[in-house]
Amino acid sequence: MQQNQTCLKKEQQSNEYLENSQERLRQLVKNSFDIIVLIDAGGIQRYVSDSCEKILGFKSEELTNVPVIETMIHPDDREKTMQGLHDIISNKGSGGTQYRHRHKNGSWVYLEAYGTNQLDNPAVQAVVLNVRDITDRKRIEQALLESESRLEQLNAGKDKFFSIIAHDLKTPFFSILGFSELLVEQVQERNFEGVESYAEGIHHSAKRTFELLNNLLDWSYTQTGRMKFAPVNLDVVELIYDLRRLMESSARQKGIILHCEIPQKLTVFADKNMMSSVLRNLISNGIKFTHPGGGVKISACMISEGVKISVTDNGVGIPKEALNKLFKLENSFSTAGTYKEQGTGLGLLLCREFVEKHNGRIGVVSEAGKGSTFWFIIPVAPAAKSSLPPALIDPV
Repeated sequence: MQQNQTCLKKEQQSNEYLENSQERLRQLVKNSFDIIVLIDAGGIQRYVSDSCEKILGFKSEELTNVPVIETMIHPDDREKTMQGLHDIISNKGSGGTQYRHRHKNGSWVYLEAYGTNQLDNPAVQAVVLNVRDITDRKRIEQALLESESRLEQLNAGKDKFFSIIAHDLKTPFFSILGFSELLVEQVQERNFEGVESYAEGIHHSAKRTFELLNNLLDWSYTQTGRMKFAPVNLDVVELIYDLRRLMESSARQKGIILHCEIPQKLTVFADKNMMSSVLRNLISNGIKFTHPGGGVKISACMISEGVKISVTDNGVGIPKEALNKLFKLENSFSTAGTYKEQGTGLGLLLCREFVEKHNGRIGVVSEAGKGSTFWFIIPVAPAAKSSLPPALIDPV
C-alpha cells in the first residue's frame, strides 16, 4: 500500500514537472523576440508561435493553416521566399532568406527566416523556421546607403569645386592680366590702338569671373545648408521684366533681342533670390548660345501644376548624346558659346537645386542646330515635400 502511494506521488510530481516544463516552454515561445513557425512543403503554416502578435499584429490562429507566401508576403519578395523554402526542402538541410510580411495594420515588416528541414522527422513533419523582425536593421541599412550616396555627392561636389577653381576660375584671370598688361604698356607709350578691344576683353573676363564666383558661393551655401529658404508671394511678371532690363546690355552686345510673352499678373510662392538666380542663369545661357542677331524668348503661363516659366533660344542647341549630362554634378556638361564664352555647367546644377527646393520640376527640350527651351515649374502655393522625379530631358 505504501509502495503504491510512493509511486503515485512520484507520478504526480513527474506530471507536475512536465506541466511546469511545458508551461515554461509556452511562455518562452510566447515571449520570444522571434517567431517559431512550422511550415509544410506546400507553404502552409501549420504552427505559428504566439510571439507573432507582438511583431505582426496577428494572433497565432490567424496565421495558422494559411498559405503564407501567396497571402502575406510582399509581391516583390514572393518568388525569392518560395525559392528559399524549396532550397531547404530539396537540400534536406537548412537555409534562410529575408522578405517583407504584411502587418495587420497594413504596413510591411521586414523579416529574416532561418529554417531546417524536419519533414522526415515523424515528431515534426515540417520545415522549422526561426523568424526574426529586422525592420529596424533595414532602416539603419537604408540610412547608411543614403548617407553613403550623400557622401559620394559631396565628394563629387568637392571634385567639381577643385576643377573649377583650378581651371575655370584661373582662365579668366589670365585674360584680365594679359589684356591689362598690354593696356598699361600701350598707355605708357601713348599708343591707343586696340585699347578699346583690350578693355572689352578685360570687361568680359571680369564679368564671367564675377558670375562664376556668384554661382560658386551659391553652390557652397546650398551644399552646407547655409542658404536660407524664404518663400513669399512673388510677382513673376515684375521679376522677369527686372531681369530682362538687367541683361539687355549683354544681349545688345551680340545683337540679340530679349522678348517676353507673359501675362499681366502671375504670382508664385517662392524665394526671390533663388528664382532670380534660376532665371538669370537660364537667360544668360540663352544669350551665350544664340548667334548674333538671334532672339531669346522668356515666357510664363499658368498650368495645373503651378506656374511654368520657359527660356527659349534659336541658337546652337544641344547634341542628343549630351542631353543626359545636363543637371548632373558627376558629369556636368559645358560648351563654348557663339562668342567662345566659356561655362562650367554649374549654373544648371544650381537651377535644379533651387527649383527642387520649391518642390518644382525643371527640364529641357533641345535639338542640335535649332535651339533649346529650358523650362521649370513652381507650385503656386506651399506644397508638402515629396519624392521628386529627375530633371526631364526631352529631345525633339
